[in-house]
This record gives sequence, structure tokens and C-alpha cells, in this order.
Amino acid sequence: MTQTEERYVGTSVRRKEDPALLTGRATWTDNIKLPGMLHMDVLRSPHAHAKIKELDVSGALVRPGVVAAFTDEDLAGEWAIGIPCGWPVTEDIKVPDHWPLARGEVNHVGEAVAVVIATDRYKARDALQFVEVDYEPMQAVVDVEQALEEGSPLVHEQFGTNHCYTWPLGTGDIDDAFEKADVVVRGRYIQQRLIPSAIEPRAVVVNPEPVNGGFTVYTSTQVPHFVRDLLALMCSVPDSKLRVVAPDVGGGFGSKLNVYAEEALALSLARKLGAPVKWVEDRSENHVATIHGRGQVQYVELASTSDGEVLGMKVRLVADTRAYLQLLTPGIANFRRFP
Repeated sequence: MTQTEERYVGTSVRRKEDPALLTGRATWTDNIKLPGMLHMDVLRSPHAHAKIKELDVSGALVRPGVVAAFTDEDLAGEWAIGIPCGWPVTEDIKVPDHWPLARGEVNHVGEAVAVVIATDRYKARDALQFVEVDYEPMQAVVDVEQALEEGSPLVHEQFGTNHCYTWPLGTGDIDDAFEKADVVVRGRYIQQRLIPSAIEPRAVVVNPEPVNGGFTVYTSTQVPHFVRDLLALMCSVPDSKLRVVAPDVGGGFGSKLNVYAEEALALSLARKLGAPVKWVEDRSENHVATIHGRGQVQYVELASTSDGEVLGMKVRLVADTRAYLQLLTPGIANFRRFP
């Protein structure tokens, strides 16, 4: 009996990941438990825009199980640079400083203000309510077109404007295409803002390696190489001393294609405390601290012949880049779906 040769072209390939997932043998970041591991929780701003007048973590420090609590003032020396934007698309783009903890001002609901570290996540979460913050609320703007109007509240006063960049892209003779058109169709379309909600929320565990002075970072991410390179820059750790592992990831939908404040915080705290540090996002945090998608107003003009041949298209996108430019925000903001 001759064995039939196995063919891959034109046939379905069996999935390799299913057995472990179906039998409960997958390893999620939250499954990782290390000796002496501490748990981090984050105090987040309830305001979309506010000055931080006073911030006192001393009340949290005396709570049961709490090991440490920090503000940006305590940890500022841990970071050489803020969280980088990896895709600036124009030379004159305005990139605001983005630090893992708010530096005197919060610019969106959910921005990290302080961290508490305890022997378990529940003690850390309970202690957050004893951190005292005196906010001075400021005007916020949440509509992308209103943000560009004269007199609109400024997200970052240092720039004097909410206009981040204009990125012109084009090919061919668009004016000629519209002159030849029999039909021109125009429309205004809204791509609503959305929140990626993966089954597994974000999570990170950082384990210091005392023998070689390095760190292993386990994180639920879609881009482990970006995480390694940018954490090395932010935290002044040689990339040869930084090992980033993406265990099984329970969904991402683009939201885990980023380098986050919590990853930098966990690395800095593991280094400072000399112990493994773990953080796991809850669903409420996911809605305010994980990057959102879309948020566009699109003005589309389409030129065609009377028999339906498309000759050209003009598109003006007004994109909501949010309070900070994340890893890929400027480029990705211009490549959403058209109607």
C-alpha cells in the first residue's frame, strides 16, 4: 500500500494550538506564580483633564500587606525617557511627553497616578482607596472636530493647539480624474471609537534575575520584540539583559500591539524592590487604560463614470489620536476602513 503524499497547497492545515487550549494546559500570564512575587495595582484618574495639586500615598503604606507605594516623583529617576511613539509620520508632528505615571497633570480618565505594591492583588487594590489626591479639574474636549476649533480646550497646553499633524498622501492626477467624472458622490462618515475587549485582559509579570542582573518580562502582548527594545530604552536596561516572553495570549485585536505604562512600571518596581512583580488588568481598567481604536470623521468624494468605473477618490480624515501618541498611533490612525 502506497502512502498518499501529504499536500498543503489548496488544503486546510490543522491548527496546532487547540489541544493545549481545550485541555486547560495553556499558560496565560496570570497563571505565572513565582516565589516571593509581589502584586502591583494602579490608582487611576477619575478626571479627563485635571492638575494634580497634592498626592499623598502615606495612608496606603500602613495598610495590611502593603510593601510600598509610589508616585511619579518617587520613580522619575527610573525612566530615561517617556513611553515612545514608534511611528511619527511627519517632521512637524507634535508628540507629548508620556510618562508611566502622571507628571503633575492627567489628560484622560484612567491615566495612572500612583502605584501600590502588596503581597496579594486584593490587598493592593484595597489600599488604593487610602491614597489621597487633590485634583483641580480642567476643561476637557472629547469631540475630534470641536477640538480643532478656535478656543477649544487644549489637551496639552505646551503646543498651543490640538492639531497634531497633517499627513498628505496621494497618487496620480486627482484633479483630472474629477474633471472627467460623470458622477461625483460625496459623504461624511463616522467611524465610531471602540474598545478592544479581549477575553484575557492585559497582564505582566517581571522577574529579576540576580545571577546575571537581567530581567524576564512575561507579558500578554502581540509585539514582544517592541516591548523588549522600548523597555530597554525607557528603563536604561541593556537589551541583552532583558528577555521578553509572550505566553499564550487570550485575544488582542490590536490592543496588545503596544508598549504600555504598566510594563515599564512593573520592570522598574521589580528592579527597585528586588522581587518579582505582577499586574493584571481588570475589565473596568481595560475600558479606560487600554488603547482604543477608530475615532474618525471621514469626508469622502468619489469620481466615477456613468457605468460605474471609479476614476479617483478624495478622502479627508479627521482622526482622534487621543491624549497621547501610542506606539503606532499616527500611522494606524490613517489606515482605518473606508465606508
